[in-house]
Amino acid sequence: MWTLSSLLRIDFDLNELTGSIQSEIGNLRLLEFFDVDANKLTGTLPNEFTNLTNLKFMDISGNRFKGQIPETLWKSNIEQLFLFLNNVTGTVPDDFCGEGKRIRIDDDIWFNKAKVNCTCCMKRKCSMWDLNQEEVEHVQCPIANINPFAFEGQYEAKDKVAGEEMKRAIADGASEANMCLSPTGCYDFKIQTIDFSFRRISTNVSIGYKIGAEQLQVYTDGICDPVDVCGESIGEEHAKRAGLNHLTQLAAPDLSQLSDATSAGYKALCDVITKDDMYEEYQVCDGTLLQRYVLLFFYYSMQLDFNFLDLATNHTCEWPGVSCDSTEKFIKRIDLSSKDLRGSIVTEIGLLKSLQEIDLSNNTIVGTIDPMVYMNIQDLKVVRVGKNKLGGTFPREMLEFQNLTEFNISGNLFVGTLPENLSYPQELSKLNTPLIRVCEQ
Repeated sequence: MWTLSSLLRIDFDLNELTGSIQSEIGNLRLLEFFDVDANKLTGTLPNEFTNLTNLKFMDISGNRFKGQIPETLWKSNIEQLFLFLNNVTGTVPDDFCGEGKRIRIDDDIWFNKAKVNCTCCMKRKCSMWDLNQEEVEHVQCPIANINPFAFEGQYEAKDKVAGEEMKRAIADGASEANMCLSPTGCYDFKIQTIDFSFRRISTNVSIGYKIGAEQLQVYTDGICDPVDVCGESIGEEHAKRAGLNHLTQLAAPDLSQLSDATSAGYKALCDVITKDDMYEEYQVCDGTLLQRYVLLFFYYSMQLDFNFLDLATNHTCEWPGVSCDSTEKFIKRIDLSSKDLRGSIVTEIGLLKSLQEIDLSNNTIVGTIDPMVYMNIQDLKVVRVGKNKLGGTFPREMLEFQNLTEFNISGNLFVGTLPENLSYPQELSKLNTPLIRVCEQ
């Protein structure tokens, strides 16, 4: 393809492409349109983009590119540039933006600061309802919230409550998307059936969906049903409806808990949505609202002795056993050792993506450590869960986390052996398990 010197357009979005962009792309000097968004491309961006003096549109969003954005890119004539949902870094010069240009980068979302600095760029809208396959941003969608959606041609999905575009896709023929949808949400789908032989739209249909009876249901009145949370009706226009939809999408998919006043989920949702004096201080888009709910859910599941009314006026970073990062925004450490905890470790704790240290030692915690607890928080440095009643297969994957310095699961009921070929992190200095490691000779 890199030898097609007369090529004007490359449009390979949503094609599961792998590999990297080769420097030979600089040979396509007549190229005007380059779109490879929503694939699995890796590597760094080549300097040769500067050779493409005719390039006006470039979309590499939703891939796995990394490294510094080449300075040569800022010397191009690109008018529309989309870089978000990658791991690239750099600074967009103010003079690159110019009148009429559209440049979109990652905003400060999901516990992470923006990787690309730009004072003149479009900030990406809150996209907690967006998805790539079954992932929402950087966490796994709860299985109960994955809704298959069949379409032929093109569709656009919009969150009715938040008023934001979620996703659009195009396919040549019948296809299916896995939509991660909140059980309290309402969504508008615009479906366009396309005749690909002539590249024209043959039909255009708009459908409204809400979630019910474990499947998508069409709503015809244009109104989202209100949700009862602890006796308070949260309707479509309610100031907290978008926040409620966000929490039920990623952390509280089982609405049956709203009928059980004794459940941890009921108590946590009830507190955050109806009793929290600090609700307005937290946001959907940066993860701080989710963080507050998850910590409450964790407290209740662990049967921690606390009264929410004593916490409702305090920042999450001031809650029991919590330490935050230097911004005093995201939880970095949880220490609830020797607090007479008696529940089990809920998988939702894995949504605290900035967590680096957790100490739950010397309690009466039961159950297992589900992989979903830790697979989203691989920056963990310290794990202490010794002297509890945890059982099952020990979480060997955690011993491969590259930042791990201390790992203590002794005094529990875990079974298994440490494999001889396990690749331990270089920083690991304290390892305390009830298991016998098989050593290499």
